[in-house]
Amino acid sequence: MAIQSLEGGQLHIKEKVIIDLIYITLQKHSPYIKPYNEWIKRVRSSLYRNEKYGITVIADQSSIELEVSVSVLYGIDIRYITRMLQKIIKSEIEHCTGFTVDRVDIKIEDVHFDD
Repeated sequence: MAIQSLEGGQLHIKEKVIIDLIYITLQKHSPYIKPYNEWIKRVRSSLYRNEKYGITVIADQSSIELEVSVSVLYGIDIRYITRMLQKIIKSEIEHCTGFTVDRVDIKIEDVHFDD
C-alpha cells in the first residue's frame, strides 16, 4: 500500500487502485496498445496479490515502481510507443495520486492485429 503523509493525517492508496488507473490509461490507447492476454491475467492475478491485468505495482512510503505487460499492434514502432506509454503512465499516476513514480517497466508480451 502506498502511504503519503498529509497535513492532519495520511493518504493510503491500495495497489489495486493504481492498477485500475493504469488499466484505464491503456484502454484509452486501444487498438495500438492492449492489456495482456485475458486468461494469463486471471492466473497471475490469483497468484500475485499486487498484480492484475498484467500490471504489477511495488509501492513503498515514498515511491511507486510499475511493471506493465501489454500487447502492441503489428506494424507500429515499438520503441516509440513504449517511451510514450512510460511517460503517459508516469504522469497519469503522479497526477492522480500525488506519489512519485520511480520506474515504469513496459513488457511487450504479444503482438496483435487490428480486429
